[in-house]
Amino acid sequence: MGAQVAALLAGPPPYGDVPPPGPVTGSLRLDRPAGFTLDATARSGGGVALPPSSYDGERLARRVPGGVVRVDSALTVTWEGDVADPGDLVRRVLGLDDDVTELHDGCRRVPSLAWVPEAGAGRVLRAPTVWEDLVGLLLATRTSFRSARAAVARLVGDGPFPTPDDVARRPELPGGYRAAHLRALARAVADGEVDPELWRELPDDEVQARVRALPGLGPFSAASLLPLLGRPRPLVLDGWLAAQAVPGWEKRLAPLGRWSGTGLWLEVSGAWLCPRGAGAAGGADGRAGSSSR
Repeated sequence: MGAQVAALLAGPPPYGDVPPPGPVTGSLRLDRPAGFTLDATARSGGGVALPPSSYDGERLARRVPGGVVRVDSALTVTWEGDVADPGDLVRRVLGLDDDVTELHDGCRRVPSLAWVPEAGAGRVLRAPTVWEDLVGLLLATRTSFRSARAAVARLVGDGPFPTPDDVARRPELPGGYRAAHLRALARAVADGEVDPELWRELPDDEVQARVRALPGLGPFSAASLLPLLGRPRPLVLDGWLAAQAVPGWEKRLAPLGRWSGTGLWLEVSGAWLCPRGAGAAGGADGRAGSSSR
């Protein structure tokens, strides 16, 4: 994530380029699961500011094939244009079907994380497809968030996220040396050699092994993908996250069990997610400026 993302999310919205409003063609209301708030989920990571996503502090928006989808804190979904299955898309992006009961129960036993259930934190904003999340992780590898965001913006432009086939066919791709890895990933997915959507059904170890087998992606990227699938974050740290960890965190977070890695992430992000500013372990102090995946 890095200090640049921490500084961004600790500051005021908007995050990302918010699409201008257009004529609403439809709306629906989703049920709110226990332990959910839009703000905590939207600001769970830097993906909220990566095109085609954005958040103005009241509504999360995404440019999708056919138009734009928006959702507010009451989980009222509106869309502009001809959008397929907007409710299902929002449920997936917000992780509404994730079960965070075990995580919240553990947080109540850790003083530095007691704020998490009240804040509705613990879910992680993700893309509608594993393909998009993989591209985001790849373009963020060993670079600053500013550079990663610029690369994603060049890839996406003003439209929805491109398909693997579209990316594979482009004569030029962003990302510097990562462009070759991006093209290889796009071709493998477009040709059916790799099907990331099937990973949703695989055990954690198998998912991480498949990510690490892809060119340009390493252990931190593999660990970072699991929470984007609604699973506990493994205890694999990059330099920035390790620098934020308050000494003794392993013992302190032991009550979380398999959610300890997620708990460490929440301690750090407590700098901007905690309603009273408590529970943070570093946050946006700028001690490091880039992430290494």
